[in-house]
Amino acid sequence: MAVKELTLLDDDNCFACGLENPVGLKLKFSLDPKKGTAVSTTVIADHFNGWKGAVHGGIITTLLDEIMVYACTSSGWFTVTGTIEVKFHKPVPTGELLVISGRIEENRGRSIRTSATLEFQGNVLASAKAVLIPVKYEEGSMNRIAGRLIQ
Repeated sequence: MAVKELTLLDDDNCFACGLENPVGLKLKFSLDPKKGTAVSTTVIADHFNGWKGAVHGGIITTLLDEIMVYACTSSGWFTVTGTIEVKFHKPVPTGELLVISGRIEENRGRSIRTSATLEFQGNVLASAKAVLIPVKYEEGSMNRIAGRLIQ
C-alpha cells in the first residue's frame, strides 16, 4: 500500500491552536519576532487528566511542541516537528493557569533547534527540546495567524 502524499494545509482545525476545533485547546500566543519567542497561557480542563488532577503527558507534550512551533512562526517559518524530547519534572495540575514559553535556540537553515518550558506559579513542571523542520517561509506570517495572537 502506497503512502498518500499530504499537502500541509492550515484549516484552523489544529487540536492545539485551531479556533474551529470543537474539542481543541484553542491556544493563543504572544510572539516576539526579534527574539524568536512565543508565550501562551492556558487552563487545562479535567477531561485531559492522566491521573486525577494531573494533565496527561500527551497533552503536556502537545503544549510544549506547539509553543516551539509558534516560536518559529514568530520569525516567519512554518515548521513541522522532526524530533522532540520532553522532560516531566513534576505533575502539571488541571484547572490552574499554566504558562508555556518557547524559543528558537539556533536556526540551521534546514532545521531549527528550539526549547520550551511549562510553568505553574513560577516553577518549571515540564521542559522540552526539539528540532523543527521548516516547510515554508512567509513574509507577513503574523497576518495569517492573527486570530491566534493575543492582542
